Amino acid sequence: MTDTPETSNTPEENEASETPTPDHVKQDCAKAPLNPKWTIKLGIIAFFVIGFGGLGLYDAIIKYPERGQRYADWAKWQYLEAAKTAGSEQFGIFREASVDNPVEEYERLDDPQKRESDLRDAANQSSPSHLRATMRNTRYDWLKALNTIGKLTPENTVIDDPEAELASSKARWTSSTSNPKPLKGYDIPSQWGIMVVCWGVGAWMLLHMFRVIGQKFSWDADSMTITIPGPVSVNPNQLEEVDKRKWDKFIVFLKLNDTHPTHAGKELKVDTYQHALVEDWVLAMEAASPQASESLSQESGE
Repeated sequence: MTDTPETSNTPEENEASETPTPDHVKQDCAKAPLNPKWTIKLGIIAFFVIGFGGLGLYDAIIKYPERGQRYADWAKWQYLEAAKTAGSEQFGIFREASVDNPVEEYERLDDPQKRESDLRDAANQSSPSHLRATMRNTRYDWLKALNTIGKLTPENTVIDDPEAELASSKARWTSSTSNPKPLKGYDIPSQWGIMVVCWGVGAWMLLHMFRVIGQKFSWDADSMTITIPGPVSVNPNQLEEVDKRKWDKFIVFLKLNDTHPTHAGKELKVDTYQHALVEDWVLAMEAASPQASESLSQESGE
């Protein structure tokens, strides 16, 4: 009768034999490298966040101001047309098209009662102030457009030759295929806000990356000791438990027993995703801990 060679008959031992220990667990490591997946992921996100902030800056200083200037130029044409037409109600009104103090005039026209009165008269063609109210409304729109883009200054509102200016504006805008749209008061400030928020987040991400680069995880293969930032060294005999309540986020908590010289009874949080090798070191240390051996013996006995 031939003797049958002894074989492992416990699931745990079979599983252990089928899962070989990674080579890097058997080798010392002075500093764990960054996890390429984490580095690439964070780098891509930072790139797009900072890039989006750059688009906000472009919109704030180029795109929206150009759009606002285009509308202001169109509104000026509308105003000059209305000012010339208003001459039929009040002789010489067109000679007063120039605005020497635009801030004061804008505040006057922006008064709620004044706005209500001008809008009402402009809508009533039988009103004796119909044309002049229309002129004031178009003047208000023009000054408001300049104010939105920060150009409500005399150099942009003083018109030396209204007739020539009207002719030039009319030639330009009558050939245009579409009328520009006015900016909202929040359009430009919101783009500055986008830039500040995105660049702030991007800067935080880059600083976080540099901070992680500076962190040091090391491994002593003979004693199976991991050293985490602090620095704090932990070997299997000092482990009470490897808590994996946040394992889905690649976070483990090393609960230390009373034998640890500096952190007895404390819990250490370890991110196993940012640095390569760390996860395998922690799992190897857990497998070599007295609790794991005790648990394995109890299950074998059952």
